[in-house]
Amino acid sequence: MLLALFSSLGSFGYGAGSLSLPVQHNALALTVNPDKSVGVSWTTTSSLGSLTQNVSSLFTPGYAIHSSSSFSQQSSAVVRTSTIQYQLPPAPVKVFNSISLTATENGLTSSGSLTIMTNVPTSNITATFSTSPTQVKVNAKAQINFSQLFFAGTPLANRTAFETAWGHTFGNMSWTRMIAQQIQNATLHFVTVTAFNGTVTYPTATSASVSIGFVAVPSQTGTDFVTVLENILSPYGGTGLDPIIRAALNLQTGETVNLTYNGSTYTLTLQSTTTYVSDLDAQVNKLKAQYLQPLLAAFPAGTAPAPLVFISATSITISQMSTTNDLDLSSGTSSTSLKGLVLKPQTFGSNTNFTIPGLFQTVGMTPMPGVNFTLIGGSDASNQVKIVVPANTLQPTSTTSNSATWTNLQDPSTLSAVEFQVQPLPNSFLAFLVSPVGIAIEAIVAIGIVAAIVLYMAKRRATKSSIPSMSGPTPSPGLGPGAAPPAP
Repeated sequence: MLLALFSSLGSFGYGAGSLSLPVQHNALALTVNPDKSVGVSWTTTSSLGSLTQNVSSLFTPGYAIHSSSSFSQQSSAVVRTSTIQYQLPPAPVKVFNSISLTATENGLTSSGSLTIMTNVPTSNITATFSTSPTQVKVNAKAQINFSQLFFAGTPLANRTAFETAWGHTFGNMSWTRMIAQQIQNATLHFVTVTAFNGTVTYPTATSASVSIGFVAVPSQTGTDFVTVLENILSPYGGTGLDPIIRAALNLQTGETVNLTYNGSTYTLTLQSTTTYVSDLDAQVNKLKAQYLQPLLAAFPAGTAPAPLVFISATSITISQMSTTNDLDLSSGTSSTSLKGLVLKPQTFGSNTNFTIPGLFQTVGMTPMPGVNFTLIGGSDASNQVKIVVPANTLQPTSTTSNSATWTNLQDPSTLSAVEFQVQPLPNSFLAFLVSPVGIAIEAIVAIGIVAAIVLYMAKRRATKSSIPSMSGPTPSPGLGPGAAPPAP
């Protein structure tokens, strides 16, 4: 996950030829907190250059793709909500009336349905699917109306054209066997396609009713698709991943997906809600260690790559993370942001004065254009972090009382020596106690307490010495000799 994060910092803008490369403006802010955790905030805006000049003219202003995703920690689960919205340009002819997809997942079992209603001419397509650890099954049906006006020159122009196309595809067993064989070859024959066929009828001279079925299962008896995935990855060093893959799949306890298309507003929206185990952060870090430890063990002592060592020693908190992405193909611009990711990296020094060289070195090893790099001193109820840049380190472009910013920084590893000092907040009780006034008051209070104890002890001794000593027998209970007799 960290590798993906740091790699994404420089993922845009590499190509060849005469095309102008995308122009990026990147900003990375790291908030270092008194407990040594580091909050990550990343934003990037890009002008896609001539890479989209040929296609941007096809899209009207305002055409955009927007996506967002956010995690939230709840009492019994971590929940991620995601939305992807495509704002499509109005077309001269409205092809789709509506599109609707609903799907649910519970553990390793899922099911769903898809419905598409078209307008040129009116047709509909429905599909259902179900997956389990040992089977993938899809059934699709379509009611198609032919139209020479809208589909001239295509298989949907008339029945004759459709029958010809069908005879070359689903109506041809050699073709369906070839497609099934290609799927099996792509999965190194660990997956077997047990059904892939279609039927067609013609209710009228200008329409067709089509049904298509597909079923795939693991090739080896007693195995499931997790074993299939590990077998596929084995040639690429994926041996032993079975327990890790299963543990990762078990982190997700459920999911719902809904896709809708509004033909009036030309808006396609995909929404999903995914539920994870309540201790997602702890389980992610456990899986990270389980995956990285064998990799580290493969290197002789002291020779493992620094980023790998850093990631292994860093715990991750993703349960409050959120991301957004926006792409405007009309203007050829894009933007991305990430916040809420928290790292707990390895530090050097004391609890009140430490450095984090591995963080800067790992970010610095990722190729990227210049980035506006900001270090922020975080705080809690009692303490704040002060950023201290040594004299022999690249000095920041600008500073505030609790931050330092380097504009267009090319190599973040040059900041490895930056120190983070934990100091009491000016208005905190701890700061008051260690201040000169606080120390003086503490001394006065201490003297007062000691004086009170001395006076109390002296008073007790004086009280004891003033009590007369009594001798002789103790008088018996009752009236004394000088007492008056009782009244008659």
